[in-house]
Amino acid sequence: MKYDRYAPNLTITSKAEFVRRRETVQAKMQEQGVDCILLYGSYLRQGGAIRYFVDFPTGGTNALYAILPKEGEIALFGHGNKGAKAVPPGIAGDAEINFAYPYAAIAGFTLPALMEEVARYCKKHGFRVAGLYRTGMTPYDFVKAATEANPGTELVGVDDVIDRIMAVKSPEEIEICKYVARIHDDIYSCVRALVKPGQREKDLRNKITYICNDLDCESLNIMIGSGNPMAKHKGDSAQNRMLQDGDYVDLLLEISTVGGYWGEISRIISLGEPDPEIVHLNDLTIEIQTQLADAARPGVPAKRMLEMLHEFQAAHDCKPETRFFGHGQGLDLTQRPMFIEDETMVFEENMFVAIHPDMDNGHMRAFTTDNFLITKDGGIRLNKFPHGIIVID
Repeated sequence: MKYDRYAPNLTITSKAEFVRRRETVQAKMQEQGVDCILLYGSYLRQGGAIRYFVDFPTGGTNALYAILPKEGEIALFGHGNKGAKAVPPGIAGDAEINFAYPYAAIAGFTLPALMEEVARYCKKHGFRVAGLYRTGMTPYDFVKAATEANPGTELVGVDDVIDRIMAVKSPEEIEICKYVARIHDDIYSCVRALVKPGQREKDLRNKITYICNDLDCESLNIMIGSGNPMAKHKGDSAQNRMLQDGDYVDLLLEISTVGGYWGEISRIISLGEPDPEIVHLNDLTIEIQTQLADAARPGVPAKRMLEMLHEFQAAHDCKPETRFFGHGQGLDLTQRPMFIEDETMVFEENMFVAIHPDMDNGHMRAFTTDNFLITKDGGIRLNKFPHGIIVID
């Protein structure tokens, strides 16, 4: 996958791909009698609701609101100078509305002008059935403005419809996913030269960040944890421990490449010869990851993955997973299907997923992460970086 790193807009997604997505979703809307879908984005790690339709990162200081009608182009509402555009015209494409107002979400008194424009747009189109997407993220003011514009507007959930479309990657997206995995491999190949005793975990994070930025990566979630006998990755604010000889380092890289597509990879790094106990646990993570990938075939419920992991962990006297340990990926760091018991989605060909089981016996822990493409024969690992503990003498 190539791109022009000196272009005005760094992207790896074609205009034709954005048209395909919009038309695919609109066809479903018409089939189900949905007049419009309310979309919202405010966080780079979970910004796919709008990024799927418009190649603009919705993770700055202020959020972006959008409405997709069942026919025609999208409408955009966001922060900017009065009379200007919320999204640069070269990126917004043929958006019907591209309205900007100097609002700030933390200052509620600035919202009415923006929401009045939302209401005006909805009233003009006479929407009677509005789809709600990602209700856990959609602001009340936005929903209120869109529905009160046409009294009696019905609200319907559309998560299952859009999530399924988003989860199954197109041929162009599959090439992007392969690129994402390759970038993660390239970054992880630098680890051996970077991980050394005598530096804080966050010092290591800063060095990796520099490499990611040099590769035009868009957003980063670099999680690091060190210790002996136990190492477990932590978020930025907790990464202040000094690496020492004999440590194990759990390094998880969750990175969105140019164009906003996410992937992830992790390995255990040993500063010195690793104990046979952690080697055994790490071998188990690879074994169950391989079994899970093989079982992730079209028609298999995603929640079956958690059942399999629990069975394997119990058989090896390890703690049962209490969080999701695998999930879809794309323009969100985590997408459906989620590998949890509440998930209703089944696997389909051309889903792009991360599988990251851990094996924790209470004394030591190992953790392995890779990216997979679902095929008719199961999940195919896209990462080429070798499995196993990285030993640094």
